[in-house]
Amino acid sequence: MPRKIETALVVDDDDAFRMTLQGALRRRGVQARTAATVDEGLVSLEDAPVDLVVVDYRMPRSDGLSALHRFRRLCPDAAIVMLTGFGDIPLAVAAVREGADTLLTKPIDADRLLREATALFEAPRAPAPQSSGVRTSYKLDELERDTINAALKDSGGVIAVAAKLLGIDRRTLQRKLKKSM
Repeated sequence: MPRKIETALVVDDDDAFRMTLQGALRRRGVQARTAATVDEGLVSLEDAPVDLVVVDYRMPRSDGLSALHRFRRLCPDAAIVMLTGFGDIPLAVAAVREGADTLLTKPIDADRLLREATALFEAPRAPAPQSSGVRTSYKLDELERDTINAALKDSGGVIAVAAKLLGIDRRTLQRKLKKSM
């Protein structure tokens, strides 16, 4: 039986998004707290750890990426999900390296978020980051595929434009697409 997400912390500077996601999680039986800044989120976790930490990438003063290792230290067993308006492969790799379990793009609905977070508990946990900061990702293929699909959608299906959005060579993108078929 999959582990149930009972508690969550949503860290996002966008008041409307933060409150909407909190309400949606609560309607699904999750005791959700919120924080508008990384510092507020860290204080909240010191008081009481949670099963799920959802943190936005872009926030004023301290971005979510640089705080991931602190969230992980306070909640070593939590599913940590980083949200971003536009995901790319280097950001996904950096997020996982810093302590996130996965990176998802906004907008996201609570059902998908809970599905993804629950799946993280079922998957084998990657080893904790070593002092060198190197960590492997067991979700990279899925993140890469999602990111490529998002770029293709944003580019209207034009591979050259999608490759430019991803910051990779057109031929590299074509190889990745051919490999995934």
